[in-house]
Amino acid sequence: MIVPDVSYFLAFIALGVLILVHEAGHMWVARLCKMRVDKFSIFFGPPILRWHGKKTTYQLATVPLGGFVQIAGMNPQERLADDDPGSYQNKAAWKRFATIFAGPGINYLFAMVIMASVALTWGLPYYRTAIGDITKDFPAAAAGLKPRDVIIAIDDHEVLTASAVKAAIKKSAGKPLTFRVEREGKLVELRVTPKKTKDGFLIGVHFGRQVKFHAITAGGALLYAVEYPFAHSTKVLASLWKVITRKTKAQLGGPVEIVRQLKMSFEQSFVMALLFMAMLNVLLGLFNLLPLPALDGGRLIFLVIEIVTRRRVNQRIENTVHTAGFLLLIGLLLLVTYGDLKRLL
Repeated sequence: MIVPDVSYFLAFIALGVLILVHEAGHMWVARLCKMRVDKFSIFFGPPILRWHGKKTTYQLATVPLGGFVQIAGMNPQERLADDDPGSYQNKAAWKRFATIFAGPGINYLFAMVIMASVALTWGLPYYRTAIGDITKDFPAAAAGLKPRDVIIAIDDHEVLTASAVKAAIKKSAGKPLTFRVEREGKLVELRVTPKKTKDGFLIGVHFGRQVKFHAITAGGALLYAVEYPFAHSTKVLASLWKVITRKTKAQLGGPVEIVRQLKMSFEQSFVMALLFMAMLNVLLGLFNLLPLPALDGGRLIFLVIEIVTRRRVNQRIENTVHTAGFLLLIGLLLLVTYGDLKRLL
């Protein structure tokens, strides 16, 4: 267990590593394809630290909402010679495709490396639902539930996931529930009466996870690591489809929520932080592959059209689409961040 002040620091470092990996993927492949990389930035805004390399300026900035790689020729406002050999625009479509795909791709690869390291060192992870943060003046606090309590059963019915716990609370319609939890190796039973709020019946907790491990062979560990990002992506897309079809509510979290969750994982254990980092790499890679303007996936769609038709999409049209998409994404990010802060305050 890591003390809170240190865990916040480690959470910010981990967020920086997450962004570093993604942007490094873009930069590495861009250089392999002989593109000129002018700037590499972790975070946005005014720089805190800056270092000028031979061809690239590296910087750590102030606003932890992402990062960027400035590749010559990608900014429509740049004025470059039409025959500039280092320009993104003067490279073959497959090279531009590889450069854009490399960011999400390396996030998936990094997730595999993390999971292989975990499985080879500790074993195959499996999870149990635990109590995370507890809200004051809510039933969970009044009943005596504590952070890191592992939920075993509710009213003698075994529960394995946070969604199962939420379903039991919702189904109770405010009637008392008996929670059986494991606390420091002992079983404890507590009576909790859900509270009716504008968001339904709640007990006032954030759910976390406790990890245990099964022994596994080296071959099994490597196979699990390779399968992990694709299996997790499938689950995320299934959840996204439920949101789209209104079968469940969207639960959006921005950088503030990510840092909070990272901080909680570091407080639990180093291996929990590693597992959460693997999941975040998959989420970042998958999110960027969505076919939305300004995201890597949106740019890849335009490149696929170019490769199939053998004609470039009008540059002005593509730039307009990506600019509009970028503004919408920034607006969504600010809205989600506001929601994160509102929940914390």
